[in-house]
Amino acid sequence: MIQRSDENKKLFAYLLLTCKNVSLYPEGHSISTNAIHQFHEMLTAHIRLHGDFKIEIEKDHVTCQGVEVQKGTAEEGTLPFTLFRDGIRWLEFTDGITLEEIRDVLSIIHRYSILTAEPEGDIVTAFWESHFDHVLYQADDYVAEQTSESIDSLAQWDDLHGMEEEPEAGREENQASPGEATEAVDMAAINPDDFLLTPEEKIELQEMIAREEKASASEHLKMLLDILIQFQEEKDYTLVLSVLSEEFDAFYSRRDFDAALMILDGLRKVLHSGKINTARTAALIESYYKEISSDARCLKPLEDIWSALNARQIEAMKGILQHLPPKAVPALMRLLLLGQPSQLEQIANDSIIALLNQDAGCLAALINDPEERLIEKLVLLLSRLKKEVSLKYLLKLARHSSAAIRRMAVRAIGLMPGDQMAAIFEFISDADASVRQAILTHMGQSRNETAEDLLMKYLKNLNVGATRADHVMECFRTLGRCGSVRSVPFLRATLFHRKWLAGFQKSAAREGAALALVELKIPEAREVIETAGRSFYPGLRGIARRAGSEFFQNNSGRK
Repeated sequence: MIQRSDENKKLFAYLLLTCKNVSLYPEGHSISTNAIHQFHEMLTAHIRLHGDFKIEIEKDHVTCQGVEVQKGTAEEGTLPFTLFRDGIRWLEFTDGITLEEIRDVLSIIHRYSILTAEPEGDIVTAFWESHFDHVLYQADDYVAEQTSESIDSLAQWDDLHGMEEEPEAGREENQASPGEATEAVDMAAINPDDFLLTPEEKIELQEMIAREEKASASEHLKMLLDILIQFQEEKDYTLVLSVLSEEFDAFYSRRDFDAALMILDGLRKVLHSGKINTARTAALIESYYKEISSDARCLKPLEDIWSALNARQIEAMKGILQHLPPKAVPALMRLLLLGQPSQLEQIANDSIIALLNQDAGCLAALINDPEERLIEKLVLLLSRLKKEVSLKYLLKLARHSSAAIRRMAVRAIGLMPGDQMAAIFEFISDADASVRQAILTHMGQSRNETAEDLLMKYLKNLNVGATRADHVMECFRTLGRCGSVRSVPFLRATLFHRKWLAGFQKSAAREGAALALVELKIPEAREVIETAGRSFYPGLRGIARRAGSEFFQNNSGRK
C-alpha cells in the first residue's frame, strides 16, 4: 500500500512538472515534448499496474486514487488551481489513453491557466468539444446554474428599471437643461493626473512585482528539486536536471542571481540529503551540478557586468562563487584584473582562497601564466594559504622571469610565520639589485642568529673581486644590523686582513667590515674601529675615520 501511495505521488508530481514545462517553453520545444512523452509512458505503465488514474481536486488538497498528493491552497497558474477554478472536481485518465490526448489535455489546461480580460470559453467547454475517448471529468453543476441565474437576474433588472429603448419624444423630455448638463459633466469629469503614480508608488509597484516573480520562481524550483528526491530512475533525473539546467541559464542571463543560487543550493542539498538510493544517480546529479556551476557557465558571462553588479546581486554572487569547483580559480583570477569595487574584489579573493584550500593543484599551471598582473595578484593571495602550500609556490615564483614578481615573492616569503631566513637567502645572488635589496632589508630588520650565520658564511666564501662593490658593502652593513658580538672576530679579521701600503686602493670588503662594526653598535665593535683609527696605514685610518664619523652621527641621531 505504501509503495502504491508513493507511486501516486510520484506520478502526480511528474504531471505538475510536465504542465510547468508546457507553460515555460513554446510548443514543439524539445524539453516540453520529451516531458509529455515521458509522462505518457509513466501514466500508461501506472494504469497497466493499478488501473485508471483519477485526480480529485478540492480547494485545499488533491488526492489521486484516494491518496493525498498535495495539501494546502494551490498556487495560481498551477494545474490544481486552474482545474478547481473552472469547476473541474475530478479528472481521470483511463486505459488506452494516447499521446495525442495527453498533449491536447495539457495544451487546454495551459491555454486557460491565466484568465484574460475577455475569456473565450473555459476548460470544461474545451474538454467537451474535444470528445476525448480516454479522459473523463466531472464539473460542478453550480457553475452553469450560476451563469443561468445571472442571466435571469439581469433580465429581471432590465424589466424592473425600464431599460427598453424609449421613443425619441420620451428621451427629449428626460433631457437636462444646458446648465444642468454642464454641471453633470463637471462632476463626472476625470482628471488623468489623479491616476499618475508618484515616484514612491512606482518603486513600491516594482518591488511588489519583483516579489511576486521571485515567489513564483521559488515555488517552481522547489517543486523541481523535490521531484529529484522523489524519483528513483535515471531517465527521470535526466529530464528534471535538463530542465534545471535550462532554468539556470535563463535566470543567469537576465541577472536573476537569487534564483540561480537557489538551483545550486538545492542541488547541493539533494546530493547530501541521504535520500538518493544509488551511486549512479548521485553521480548523475554531481555531473550536472559541476556542469552548471562551471566557470564557463558562471564566470565568463560576468566579465562584461562584473563591475556593475548592485548590492543584492553581489550578495547572491557571493553564494554562487562558493559552489564553483577548484578548477575555476584561473577564471576567477581574471576577474581580479577588471576594474571593480573593493567589495567585489574581496568576494573574489575569498572565493579563490576557499577553492585553493580545497585543491591547490591548479597553481602548477597558473604560476606560469604570461599575464604578469595576474601573477602579482596571485602572490598576494598565496600568503593566505596553508604554510606548506604557500611556501612551495612562492619559492617557485621567486624564480620567475619577472624581477617584480621575484621581488614580491621573496617579500611574501619573509612575511610568513616562522623564521624563513634560509628560504629567502637562497636568492641572495639574484641578477636584479631590487630583489637582492629586498632580501637584505628583511634580514636586517632585527638581530637574528640565522641571518648572521648565513651572511658570515656567504661573505667568507664570496669572490669579492668578481662581485659588485655596492652589493658587498650592503651585505656587510646588513650583517652589522642582524649580527651580534659573534661577528666581531670575522669583521676584525676582514678589516686587518693584510698590510697596508701607502696609496693602496680601498677595499670594498674592508669598507663593508667597518660599516658592519658601526651598525653593531656595541663596545667590542667600537674598540675595533678605534684601533683601526690609530693604524700606521693612512688608508686604514681613513676607513676608520669615515666609519667612526658615521658611528657618531648615528648615535647623535638617536638622541
